[in-house]
Amino acid sequence: MSKIAVTLSEILNEKRTIEILKTLQNGPQHIRSLHRAIGGSMSTIVDRVNSLLQAGLLRETELSRREKYLELTERGKAVVSVLDWLEMSVTKSKMILDRPKKWILALLYVLEEIKGSTRLEKLLFLLKEQFGVTGGPFYQFTPYLFGPFSSEILEDAKALRDMGLIDISLDTIVASELSDAIFIRKTYRLTEKGKEKAKKCYMEIASDERVREAIYKMREYNSMPLSNLLNYVYEKFPSYSPPPEMP
Repeated sequence: MSKIAVTLSEILNEKRTIEILKTLQNGPQHIRSLHRAIGGSMSTIVDRVNSLLQAGLLRETELSRREKYLELTERGKAVVSVLDWLEMSVTKSKMILDRPKKWILALLYVLEEIKGSTRLEKLLFLLKEQFGVTGGPFYQFTPYLFGPFSSEILEDAKALRDMGLIDISLDTIVASELSDAIFIRKTYRLTEKGKEKAKKCYMEIASDERVREAIYKMREYNSMPLSNLLNYVYEKFPSYSPPPEMP
């Protein structure tokens, strides 16, 4: 990972940083007007702005002879677009801890951490399709860009975060040194409150030895490089492979 990607990972986990980026979506602003729009301490705003300037997400421009204004760079606009996409979800998440949500908690109870929404999707898919242990209501999958996908998983993960049971942190990844492509990966972990609830979910769901064995098998798949995990799923379940690239 490049040095800039590490910097982005650090600053994008700051609430004020995201607020600055989104405020500047509406056009260039002087730092004083930015401060008025966001609130908080001016020193914090200045500190976050300096971090964004160093990361190449903002630049200063002169809209008048007397003062400089802040505006998003193309890279900054790309990051904001990705953030907006990540926040798109149903406006009213069900706050009921139903059985599918319990599976996410039970899985995190055993694995402790899952890096990436794509990985989370594939682990739950394997529990259902390869091991057949899920029973009752569960997620329905359809072929998508990276194989089997269920939008309900991402919605339920957000609901679990809103319930204070899991933490979802953001990490930025630059595709390569020769590319400007930016990816933001979510990492899923239990909160302290969530650990207690997840243990109860695990005890409820994994009362059968076959279910316990399947969940612990997910440790192997969770530790695989993502490319290996995807290839495994594509080979074992070819009907869920992503569509061929357009010519």
